[in-house]
Amino acid sequence: MQPISFGKNLVREVNLAYQSGRTFEIIDSRMGSYPSDCIEKFATLAYSCCRDQPDARPSMAEIVRELENIWMMMPEGEVLLPESSRDPDKESAPLFSTFSSSAFTHPYLSFDVSGSNHDSSSTPNIKPR
Repeated sequence: MQPISFGKNLVREVNLAYQSGRTFEIIDSRMGSYPSDCIEKFATLAYSCCRDQPDARPSMAEIVRELENIWMMMPEGEVLLPESSRDPDKESAPLFSTFSSSAFTHPYLSFDVSGSNHDSSSTPNIKPR
């Protein structure tokens, strides 16, 4: 599929593709490959965020929770940590190998849905794949 060009409505194009079962055709190949179940869940989430009625859209807490679920579905080798959390001197270990809610903190994950412990003064550095 051609990139969405100037003058087209991105939400409308994505909605049409989703409704007609052509979700995989609108994925930019430059993003790399992802498991199809992750793409389907992500597309469903995006579609639900574009509903006409605001009350029908998911809350931010629901969105974050679903994004975290999708992120955790990714194969271990595909999960990228921010540069600041990588230690080149240490051997890599699975991110969630010793997960416990009290011992695990990650700057881009919000297991505490209330958001009371988040620092909004910093902007994360997010790089494309």
